[in-house]
Amino acid sequence: MNNVLTKNQAVNDRLARFVRHGVVACMLACTAAGAMAAGQDRGPRRDEMQQQSMRERFDSRAQEPRYDQRAYEMQMREEAMRRDEQTRIERQQREENRRGGRMTPDERRDLRRQINEAGVDLYPNARRR
Repeated sequence: MNNVLTKNQAVNDRLARFVRHGVVACMLACTAAGAMAAGQDRGPRRDEMQQQSMRERFDSRAQEPRYDQRAYEMQMREEAMRRDEQTRIERQQREENRRGGRMTPDERRDLRRQINEAGVDLYPNARRR
């Protein structure tokens, strides 16, 4: 096995390597120049234009009714009132459902038993002396 390159092969490899390095260097230089040019576009004019567009957006929002502070507060109050009314109605319905029917004899017996057990727990017999 002879790994020795001939003179022509060695020269061709060096030339190819040189060309590849040159192409890579040119690409890097172009990329750097493009980045610098893009960075120069961000001058004071662009900042001013950006601020102006932000002001215009803010002004247009201020004129829209959905961004009006008073209208927003009024809407929030109305929603709160609706929620309060809904909870009040639900509470009334629950109370009516609870009071609506009579207790069955079994339920009354269980309730008496529970009351008696609770009374025994609350008022134990005093110790006799």
